[in-house]
Amino acid sequence: MFVHTIEHLLKIIGLPLVFFGVGIESMGVPIPGETVLVIAAVVAGRGTLVPWQVALCAWGGAVIGDNIGYALGRHYGERFWTLPGIRHFHHPKRVAQAESFFTRRRGWVVVFLARFVAILRIFAGPIAGISRMHWRSFLLANALGGACWVAAVMAVGLLVGSNLNRAVKIVESAGYAGLAVVVLIVLGAAALWFFRERRRRNEEREGRESGSN
Repeated sequence: MFVHTIEHLLKIIGLPLVFFGVGIESMGVPIPGETVLVIAAVVAGRGTLVPWQVALCAWGGAVIGDNIGYALGRHYGERFWTLPGIRHFHHPKRVAQAESFFTRRRGWVVVFLARFVAILRIFAGPIAGISRMHWRSFLLANALGGACWVAAVMAVGLLVGSNLNRAVKIVESAGYAGLAVVVLIVLGAAALWFFRERRRRNEEREGRESGSN
């Protein structure tokens, strides 16, 4: 019922729902932004939305939302978790676990990988700000992680678009390991296309040069 409600809203609201759904989740508010994205990918696969527009809106929402969360965390520090509208959503134990995971590993690695783990995806921006992580490092890791995450979720949605519930279930249950495989496939396919395209251009250029001689 919930999945089909979002599908219906996407047909009415369209891309703004993708942008704000992913963006609000990235700010630190636990709403199903990832679910909105995968459903949007499925809808795009059916021709109602344009895939690249869905991906761009999701990536923009992820980066902007995370940076707002980062700014709030940096400004308020630990008080962020007590802000109205925030304190009711996060259990102190989960916050402590996320902060511990962040501080025990290199910050930019966590920010990059956080996109593929539900709890960390919500906490990464605020915790990076609270931890005073350098903003440029955060922005780079966040933008790259967001791009890979969007590509992975879009791939699942488009490839399994004939079965909406199955696509949502795959993304929600896959976790980091499952989506990481998809990321590698997507990146591998992109790299293969890039090298083939470059080789083709080189062969065309060599052909023109030999023809002129």
